[in-house]
Amino acid sequence: MAEIEKITIRKTVAPEDYRYAIYFNVLFRNRWMPVVLVALVVLSLLEILYCALTGFANNFNYTLLTAILILLFTGFIFYKTETTARKLIRNSYEVMGQNRTVIFSEENVIVEGQQQGDFAVLDWDTLSKAYELKKYFIVYFTAPKTITVPKEAMDYDEMRQLTKLLQKKCGKNFINRA
Repeated sequence: MAEIEKITIRKTVAPEDYRYAIYFNVLFRNRWMPVVLVALVVLSLLEILYCALTGFANNFNYTLLTAILILLFTGFIFYKTETTARKLIRNSYEVMGQNRTVIFSEENVIVEGQQQGDFAVLDWDTLSKAYELKKYFIVYFTAPKTITVPKEAMDYDEMRQLTKLLQKKCGKNFINRA
């Protein structure tokens, strides 16, 4: 396999990128999470509807109580996810709208910092998992560092090169959901 040259990505830090990464991490990182949530919500709504049609006084039981708790817990998950996204965006306010650079190479990943000349070097051996999604690459390192790369910031050849590089470096931990 030919050596992959450096892939330099210049992107503008946007709140949508942060929000997308948070929602993906909480709700969609595991493929079964949305399916289970939808199934539980539908079953809960059906139970509440059944009890409403047959009379709540006669049918108030643990199944109805469980259905109500499932709906409340599902709402709580969405509420906390949105709260976390807003908090992260608020705490990162000073970097919003800035142009940042991420350089992927065979040796490591370099992420430009807020200040000119400030950067973080992430070694490939700290890479834990990477996802290719329809609009993003999301790369997780073992250090509390996640890199979200919008595909719109790259051309087609850079996307193909980054996919190959992540496949090579992640192996079975590279998941393509594009």
